[in-house]
Amino acid sequence: MFMNSKEVPELFYVTDKRDESGQKIGMFGGGELGWHSNGNSRHKIDKILISLYCVEGDPNTTLSICNTSDPFYDLSEEDQEYFLNLTVRLKFKNNTMYNLDDDDPELDFMSKNKGSIRPLVGKHPHTDKYYFYFPYHFICRAWEGKSRIDHNELIERLKPIIFKSKYQTHHIFQKGDMILMDQLTSLHRRTPVMGDRMLWRAAGDYSKI
Repeated sequence: MFMNSKEVPELFYVTDKRDESGQKIGMFGGGELGWHSNGNSRHKIDKILISLYCVEGDPNTTLSICNTSDPFYDLSEEDQEYFLNLTVRLKFKNNTMYNLDDDDPELDFMSKNKGSIRPLVGKHPHTDKYYFYFPYHFICRAWEGKSRIDHNELIERLKPIIFKSKYQTHHIFQKGDMILMDQLTSLHRRTPVMGDRMLWRAAGDYSKI
């Protein structure tokens, strides 16, 4: 794929840099990125651990990470039971999390995924802790049990519950920095990139740290 290293295909470039012909060599390079995690529109997500290594930083760009497990445990038992009974459908849509031109190869790549249906609240396979699966830009339908509910109302109800400052941390990458992020119990977002920022991203499971 165009965004993978030719020498080490497991590495994914997060950059807006171009090759000699002006073609993109990476993804998620320039603009602002809304809240998301790895594989939000894929049916199966087995690589739940992401590493980001900074080759070249940008002092104007901030990465924000939000814990999506702690908010669940701060709820009343009644609210916990309600959210445990909800299911959501997720599908990538342009100009929500990310804005892409019609001829952008990233748009073609992102649009190929058919989407997924998942419980709103999942249980982590290694810790058994509950977490909200809430990349809300991707949520296009929701159900309580078998009954359809208004997904937009659900999104607006959850935003102030999940995106509190106490659940978030922020980082400005400098050369040599590396961050590991669990993609089930967190969401992340990024302010626009101003310079020639380059991150190496690798995805894996916990047996391959």
